[in-house]
Amino acid sequence: MKLNPISLTSRGAAVALLVTLAACSQQPQKQDSHCELTPTNNVDRLFAEVADKLRDRSCHYSYPEYREHLLSAARGSPGAANEARFAGLLRQSIDQGVISQRQGQELFSQYFDAEFYVVKAEPRSNCSSLRKKEQLYAAMREELAYKREGMLDILGDENRFRQAQQHYSDLHQVFDAVEVACGQAL
Repeated sequence: MKLNPISLTSRGAAVALLVTLAACSQQPQKQDSHCELTPTNNVDRLFAEVADKLRDRSCHYSYPEYREHLLSAARGSPGAANEARFAGLLRQSIDQGVISQRQGQELFSQYFDAEFYVVKAEPRSNCSSLRKKEQLYAAMREELAYKREGMLDILGDENRFRQAQQHYSDLHQVFDAVEVACGQAL
């Protein structure tokens, strides 16, 4: 029997396609209908539903969407209780492996901590950190916007936001002084 090189190529392509399709079918599938949230503006009910959905590993893919829904609902019902709700959900998300501990700390700090996570997470000395000063300042401005949303819109806590603004100003002054000191040290 004589083998035709074209038919071998076609068969090889068909086998490769079948293997690819089989591999794709083994990938976890997003179950949108099962993981969808019930439309509500009731913050307690929404947090409870998200916590319940996250117990199902197939719904972990929906975590960013859930977070946006929760932020939106909490903005519509500001109060101090929202901080505990978010902290509890972040703890649960870490425990269930949805997010890492570092991601949880970053998210909480970005919205609810007067100090700036982007600065606390910077592992290098001040002089080497200032080589990317403009990027650091941009990240601080972005984090200040998150803090405005978290502290003012979600918690309704003007005093804490004023502390964050003061911390932001203080960091600029410290970085300017460090930049001068680092320049003189060279």
